[in-house]
Amino acid sequence: MKKALFTAGLCLCLTLSLCFAQKKTAGTAKKDVDIDLTRFSATMVYAEVFNMMMEPDRYEGKKIRMHGTFDVFEYEDGGKKHRSYACIIQDATACCAQGMEFVLKNPDATYPADYPQINSEITVVGRYHVETVDGLSYIKLVDSELL
Repeated sequence: MKKALFTAGLCLCLTLSLCFAQKKTAGTAKKDVDIDLTRFSATMVYAEVFNMMMEPDRYEGKKIRMHGTFDVFEYEDGGKKHRSYACIIQDATACCAQGMEFVLKNPDATYPADYPQINSEITVVGRYHVETVDGLSYIKLVDSELL
């Protein structure tokens, strides 16, 4: 009798642990990004973004998810007006900020209709890309989506 109860209890424990393991891995099996900055502490996010700026070739083509505040930068170049959209990330002490420009995947997106309000919190996913213009390198997330 004791052996039967022990065996039944063991089977129940194994079944429950297998169910839990399947549930746990089902949510993590799909790796949708290469670097998920939303899972890092503020200090680690700041350090990783700094690394992205210092060693851009290491990150080329990687899919990045980041969380920060939305901002728009307007500038003029050669008489032509340009607009850039960025995700701004504060460091742990909120004294310094780093941002990364992103370009939405949808080529028909227009500002302000298809973008959040300035200074609102956003999460953006895109592919890291280094672009060189006139000998200067610029980093940005291309093919991006706002979540």
